[in-house]
Amino acid sequence: MANQTTSKIAEHGERFIHSSKHCSRPSRSREDFLSNLFSALDCNQVRYCILHSWEELPQNLSSDLDMAVHPQDNQNLVLVFRLLQKKGYWLVQVINYFVESYCFRFLWFEGPAINSLAVDVIFKHQRGALIAPSVKLLLSRRRRHGMFWVPAPEAEFTYLLARKIWKGTAPVRQQRRLKLLVEQLGRPTAEKLAGEFLLGTLKVRVVEACASERLNPLLAQIKAQAWQTSLVRNPLRLIADLLSDRMRLVRRWLQPTGLLVAVTGPDGAGKSTLIEHLAQAVGPAFDSHRLFQWRPMLLWRRKTTRDTTRPHSLPPHGRWWSVARLFAYLLDYWLGYWFVIRPVLARSGLVVFDRYFDDVLIDAKRYRYGGPLWLARMLRRLIPQPDLILVLDATEEAVLSRKQELGPGEAQRQRELHARCIDRTSSTRVINATGSISQVIAEAVTTVIEHLSQRFERQQGRRLASNRQAMQRQT
Repeated sequence: MANQTTSKIAEHGERFIHSSKHCSRPSRSREDFLSNLFSALDCNQVRYCILHSWEELPQNLSSDLDMAVHPQDNQNLVLVFRLLQKKGYWLVQVINYFVESYCFRFLWFEGPAINSLAVDVIFKHQRGALIAPSVKLLLSRRRRHGMFWVPAPEAEFTYLLARKIWKGTAPVRQQRRLKLLVEQLGRPTAEKLAGEFLLGTLKVRVVEACASERLNPLLAQIKAQAWQTSLVRNPLRLIADLLSDRMRLVRRWLQPTGLLVAVTGPDGAGKSTLIEHLAQAVGPAFDSHRLFQWRPMLLWRRKTTRDTTRPHSLPPHGRWWSVARLFAYLLDYWLGYWFVIRPVLARSGLVVFDRYFDDVLIDAKRYRYGGPLWLARMLRRLIPQPDLILVLDATEEAVLSRKQELGPGEAQRQRELHARCIDRTSSTRVINATGSISQVIAEAVTTVIEHLSQRFERQQGRRLASNRQAMQRQT
C-alpha cells in the first residue's frame, strides 16, 4: 500500500516542478502588464480607449483599468488575453457586472509574490438608467496618448459624470478632472452634454458643481432624476435594459463566478497555514471570501469545545445515532450550500473549507462515526461537490514532526486513504506538503490560478460555439 501511495504522489511530481518555475521567473510589475496589454491591443487591431485616470499610465494606476472596446472586437480581445497568458499573466476571473460590461481579473507571479490587476471592459455604456454615451461614440473621436488611446474630452466628460452619478461619490482626483474638462469644453457644451441624462435646471447646477469641485452633495439627487429622465425620454429602452440586467443576474446564479475550494489532508500537513495564505494570495480575484470548518454549520453548531490535540479521545456514537447524524450532516451541507455558499459564489466570492465531507471516510474516529462506511460513501455522492479539492500530502515523518495529534501509524493510514481519493474526481489536486511552507503555498496558488484560467477557456469555448451556431442559423 505504501508503494501505491508513493506511485500516486509521483504522478503529480511534475506539477510541483512546474509550479516552482513560477517563482523563478523574472519580476513583472503592473507597468510591465499594462505595456504588454497596450501593445497586444494594437497588434490585434482592437478599437478601444482608456476611459479615465490615464494621465500617469503606464507607470501608475490608482485603481482598476477602465476601457471601452468596440463590440465587434470582442473576439480580438480574447486573442489579446491569450497573448498575455502566454507571457505569464493569468486571466483568472471574468465577472459580468452590468449589461455588456465585464471585469477581467489577472493574477501573476512578481518574483515570489502574487500581483494582480482588474481590467473593466464595457461594450455598452449602461449604469441602470444612465445610458450615455454609446461605446461607438466614445471611440469615434478617440485620440492617441503615448502608447494607448483616450476618448475625446466630450465623451470623457459624459462618461465620467455618469459613472460618478451611479457610484454616488466622486474622489477628489476625479472631481479635479471634471473641473478641467468643464474648462476645456466651456460651460454651454458641458451643460448640453449633462442634459443627455438630466432634466431641467439640474444640468446647470451639476456643471456648476463640477466647475467648483463640489459635486458630491448633489450626487444622490442626480441619480434619482437620471431614472426619471430615462423613463420620460425612452421608457421602452429602459425596460428592455432592466430586463437584460435581470437576466444577467440569473446567469450569474446559474454559472457563479466564485470558487468553492476544499483543503484536506492529515493533521500536521499544514492545512490551516495554507488556507490563510491561499485566501490572501488569490483574494484579489474575488469580491469576498468565507472560511468554513468541515461543514457549513447552518443547522447547528457544536456547543462544546473538543480537545483538538486528541481528536480520537472520545468513543464513537452508536450505530443508529451515527446514521442519524450522518443524514443530518447531509441536510446541513445541502441547506448550507444553497442558502449560504451559493449566494457567495454568485457574488464572485471565494469559499474555502478546511476538510470536507470525505473526511468522515478517512478519519471516522474524529467524527465519532460508528455506522457503516458504505452509507457514508453513498451519501458522499449526494453532497454538493467543491470546484477544486486540494489534498495536502506529506510523509509520515513530516506530519509527526509538526504535530503529535496522530499516532505513528495513523498518519500513514490517512495518507494512503487520501491517495485512493486522488482519482475519484477530476477536481482533485495533490499538493506536496513535505517542503517549505513557501513551496507549498506556491504550488497551491499555481493550482488555483490554473484551474480558474482553464475555467475561462472552457467558458470561452462554449461561447464561441454558441456564436458560430447563431451565425449558421442566420445564414
